[in-house]
Amino acid sequence: MIKKSLKLKLIIAHLAILALCMGIYFVLNREYSTYIALPLFPILSLVTLNIILHKPLKKTIKEMKALLTGKSYHRIFTARTDEIGIIGHFFNEITESLEKISSDLKEHQKISEELNLAQKIQHDLIPKEAPEIPHLEITAKTKSAAQIGGDSLDFLQREKDTYFYIGDVTGHGIPAGLVMIMVDTLISTFVTMAQNTKDLVVNINKFLKPRLQKNMFMTMVMFRWLHEEKKMYFAGAGHEHVIHYKSAEKKCDAITSGGIALGMLPDNEKLTNEREINFQEGDFIVLYSDGITEAKNQSGELFGLKKLVPLIEKKAGACRTTKELFNQIAGTVTIFMENSIQEDDMSLIVIRHKGAEIESQHEKESTEWASTQKDSLINYEKQDIKETGIQKK
Repeated sequence: MIKKSLKLKLIIAHLAILALCMGIYFVLNREYSTYIALPLFPILSLVTLNIILHKPLKKTIKEMKALLTGKSYHRIFTARTDEIGIIGHFFNEITESLEKISSDLKEHQKISEELNLAQKIQHDLIPKEAPEIPHLEITAKTKSAAQIGGDSLDFLQREKDTYFYIGDVTGHGIPAGLVMIMVDTLISTFVTMAQNTKDLVVNINKFLKPRLQKNMFMTMVMFRWLHEEKKMYFAGAGHEHVIHYKSAEKKCDAITSGGIALGMLPDNEKLTNEREINFQEGDFIVLYSDGITEAKNQSGELFGLKKLVPLIEKKAGACRTTKELFNQIAGTVTIFMENSIQEDDMSLIVIRHKGAEIESQHEKESTEWASTQKDSLINYEKQDIKETGIQKK
């Protein structure tokens, strides 16, 4: 098919009208044909202009106006290949793209609402503050790298003891968050009948393994604090080191948590052991997820355990509260990252054996991972990432 421009169509139409008028002039009686041909030419020209130009343009402009003002519009169906046809096809392509964008936005909004709901459920599972644990002071916070995180921590108090843990699911985002919620629910269920930390870790793994995909697992270290005996026990599931600061020696022990990650084997009983930490008055225990030690600076260097342990040894002796030591660690990691993107969830728990100190009321700590202490070298309020925090004596 030969494509004809609008200009060519108008020229051809007017030539045809002119030929028609001339034919009338020469065929009919010339006395009367003059009165017929002369007015017929402009009339037919106007009709032609209306059919070829005005009517289709009016329709196109009407639909465009409806689109721009948000009213109901219709696609322009045309077989024309001239300039007006091109405008019609272009209008149809624009409306098709806008409809697709609108559909994508609605789908995105739906997904966003579901993510917000999942985030709220996860946020509600993490305790807002620690329970009153005899002889212990605790500061703990978790900060997700994504809207839904894979790090988890909780405190579960019984009559004579308290269980608490820190865990880290592989990856982050929705899959990690779902596993985290599942594990948190299992712990809350099994802790009521647990005899010790090993028993709890083994039972959780037995129930969890058949329900996880092959590439999903969770590291964890579970603690048990006996209130009257003032004894601390723990069992590991392939998690990071447990750092024990001994106040009498002013030294740290970086203790391997041991065990194997939950969900890697059907039965982890032989690989799981409960151990005791000689936790004395004034000592600190620091628990963390790999988001702390694997934090990177602009050069790609990892913060690492080699920086974390000396930092605690240097700062813990001068810290009178867990909040102070927490801020020292958080501040140093923040400075080290040099505004690099947080690639993994970060969780940090600092525990102090306060012995027979008189119980006192303390203002609840802000949920922000922040410090305004000059000694921490940075004001963390510039970070606007939503976090969950715990601090209570």
